[in-house]
Amino acid sequence: MSTYFAILTQVGEAKLANAIALGQTLKLKKMGVGDGNGALPTPDRTQKALVRETRRADLNQLAIDPANASQIIVEQVLPENVGGWWIREIGIYDEAGDLCAVANCPPSYKPVMAEGSARTQVVRVVLIVASTAAIELKIDPAIILATRKYVDDQDIVVRAYSDTLMAQHLADLDPHPQYSLKEVKTLAKFDASKKLVNADFVQQAQGNMVRYTEVTESRTLTAEDIGCALYFPSAGKAITIPDPVLLGIPNNSGKCVKFLGLLHNGTILAAPGVNIGFDVGSVPSITIKPGQFLTLMATGPKAWQVIESTAELGRNADFAAMLSSSGYQQLPGGMILQLGGGAQTPASGYVDVIFPIPFPTMCFHVYPAYEGQDGSGSGAPININVGMKTRTGCRLYTYSGNALSGAITPSYFAIGN
Repeated sequence: MSTYFAILTQVGEAKLANAIALGQTLKLKKMGVGDGNGALPTPDRTQKALVRETRRADLNQLAIDPANASQIIVEQVLPENVGGWWIREIGIYDEAGDLCAVANCPPSYKPVMAEGSARTQVVRVVLIVASTAAIELKIDPAIILATRKYVDDQDIVVRAYSDTLMAQHLADLDPHPQYSLKEVKTLAKFDASKKLVNADFVQQAQGNMVRYTEVTESRTLTAEDIGCALYFPSAGKAITIPDPVLLGIPNNSGKCVKFLGLLHNGTILAAPGVNIGFDVGSVPSITIKPGQFLTLMATGPKAWQVIESTAELGRNADFAAMLSSSGYQQLPGGMILQLGGGAQTPASGYVDVIFPIPFPTMCFHVYPAYEGQDGSGSGAPININVGMKTRTGCRLYTYSGNALSGAITPSYFAIGN
């Protein structure tokens, strides 16, 4: 059997068993130390007191042994100002003053300063119990001492917790929602970061114009013009559109500039190597007339795109046209106007014509005509009729009197959709 050990007394065993049975706790409160009356005592279950107790005071700590969940560690700190005796026996008392556990230990002398030496000493007892949950530490926090390790450990716990909270605080996008910055600077024109912005920057980002600026002389577009509405107060002025990269505009940023025609025409010119997309194609220049507007968006290196315009509507796909003696004109509602002429009619008195483009849905009407010499003559028809009308063409009949007549060149005007 071990020389040094700790056991529950009969009183301690009974009280712990009763606490477990009733779902209560055994409240341990004090620890006593003694000198064993000059000899090393052997702990006895029947003990009700130490052999010779020299000091009794409140426990400092009671905890479950981290290395063994069925053991508890009971601890008391002996301050520098107590001592002058040997420690050979230890007793643990509950709040009623009953000795619940007893232990012996290797003899250790506790000096006091009057003897020329002093120290703070920790007395620690490890007990094996049936239920660690049924034991509770009963202390008066106003009078107990703490070990250095306990204080250091708590400092580490608190600091670790504080460091974690601070890290979470710094990572939070809005750690102080109760506060609002009174003023922030306007970011650079093309800043795409997630920084706080002021109302001026927000208005620009929402597409509202930065300012209304006149073009008083022909010049090249600058970075300061981006987001502005430019107009031409006098005739003959032009703006040259450079590569967006030269203006510092990020790729795919959607930055725009608007042009207005108020009192005079203005011209927008593409710089060499720069492409201005307009509807289905690209153009080297655009003329804006009074009452018209146009918006350009930077879409990439050396590339701009017209995203809205009332200038040069003929470039719009809804207004597609072929302007010639045989041509067509499309209208936004879907109506298509076509015109042309057939070949000279042979002796049969009719000729088949093909429209410049097929009507997508149907041909409504064809109006035939004759363009020839003024006055009457053998080449002038009496009548021209239309037959065999389809989406792609028709047949034109030429009459002289009641008979079909050749050597006549008819023309037509067709409407469809």
